[in-house]
Amino acid sequence: METERHKRTIELADIMTAAWKRKWLIVIPLILVTALTYAGSYLITPEYESSVIIWLGNPVRLSDQLRRMVGDAGNVLGEERHRSEELRSLQNEVVSSPYIKQLVDNLKLDQDSELDRKVQKTRASRPDLPADQIKFEILLSELRDDISVNFAGWEQVRISVRSRYSTRARDMAQNLGEILMAEKMKQEIGSVRMSQDFTYEQLAKYEKDLQDKIDEKTRFERGYLGIQSNNMVVSDSNQKAVNAEIESIRSDIEDKKREERTLLGKLTAVPMDKLVVTESAESKRLNDDIQNLLGSIANLLPKYRWNDPEILNFKTRLYEMLGDLETENKRLVEQQFGNYDKPTRTLIAQLINIRSDLDIAYAKSNSLKLALSGLAERISSVPEYQAKLDQLNREINAARDLRDRFKEQQEGSQISQALLRESRFQVIEPAKVPLVPFKPNRPKLLMMGIALGLMLGAGAALIAELTDNTLKKIEEIEDFTGYPVLGIIPEISVLKKLPKR
Repeated sequence: METERHKRTIELADIMTAAWKRKWLIVIPLILVTALTYAGSYLITPEYESSVIIWLGNPVRLSDQLRRMVGDAGNVLGEERHRSEELRSLQNEVVSSPYIKQLVDNLKLDQDSELDRKVQKTRASRPDLPADQIKFEILLSELRDDISVNFAGWEQVRISVRSRYSTRARDMAQNLGEILMAEKMKQEIGSVRMSQDFTYEQLAKYEKDLQDKIDEKTRFERGYLGIQSNNMVVSDSNQKAVNAEIESIRSDIEDKKREERTLLGKLTAVPMDKLVVTESAESKRLNDDIQNLLGSIANLLPKYRWNDPEILNFKTRLYEMLGDLETENKRLVEQQFGNYDKPTRTLIAQLINIRSDLDIAYAKSNSLKLALSGLAERISSVPEYQAKLDQLNREINAARDLRDRFKEQQEGSQISQALLRESRFQVIEPAKVPLVPFKPNRPKLLMMGIALGLMLGAGAALIAELTDNTLKKIEEIEDFTGYPVLGIIPEISVLKKLPKR
């Protein structure tokens, strides 16, 4: 082990001796290459880089239900697994011909004498191409190499531009950011408008389909409403009393419509889609009871006159239920609109009650019309009546469901337009004029020059050592002569300094 350590020490010492002996072969290339590298860096044309950071997100965080409604199931940048594809798509979009064309026109990049010389040189070999096309193709190729797109964060994109001029790098980066935001906004608005146009057409179609089915059901019920009545029930005076009630309901409906419009005019501070209350169990029960009670009029009118106690009892129960429903609606408004002031809550409660009254008035009027029609027709019910009625109810429910879905989509499109009025795309960090060029990187070039100089110097010293045939060691002399060395005369450097005699 000692022998091996001694051998390694001697070999390391030999290497150091050889390096010291040929130090100039190492130092001179090191100095020359480093000096040439540093001096050559001043011959490289400086290039500057400027960046702009843009936020491509959504200014309002919506619930999952609303996001599905407005067709915005994902952000512009999407999930993590798609980020590489989206980055490539953004890069292709930013360096596409339409974007570059806008950039060139906005900044007048085609007004360059050096570019004109390149065009003339290219036209010499391609005279069939117009000068403007050649100029744009040259600019397109050069600018694509100088533009890069990367993610700066979640929903944030950095557009970097390189140029020989610091102000141009800043202007190009800023302008590209503005072009990207403008194009994204156009895409969003176009998509929303297409969806909205389609929704309007489909909504009108299904509204008509629903109304047709309701009319069909009304005609069916009118034709097959079986009644058992006496002469007093079907008398002209009784029918006039029912007609007077229907006319009174119609007049009441018009009055309440006007009241509804007046209240909506006073509640402009409350969003239109918010002017609804969530039904409670009590309000749902009351509405169901009222509908059931209104449905019973079809059985009462064929048997009793409009002024009979049974009909008066029907009216009394209806007014009591309406009063209970009005009280419950007021309670729901106080509970669900607590963030508004008292006058506003009072107006909202009035609006909700008017809408409830309108729904009930429509239902009551329709029930009375059906019953009155049945009185005139005097037909008996048929076995197929209930089956046909159930089928019509199913068709009406299906049509109403389709109508409601497209109505939600219409509201979603309106929400999307409202969101787009906000600034969905914003500049997070504007482009700035770079103070120093990113190229050439002199510290980096200097380190590379030192490394290259050391490599060249070490290589030169190694080659010189390998090609040196002089005998340097005792072992080499013994191997060369075949005789052992009996003694060594050391070189005494001090004697060289003594004066000669």
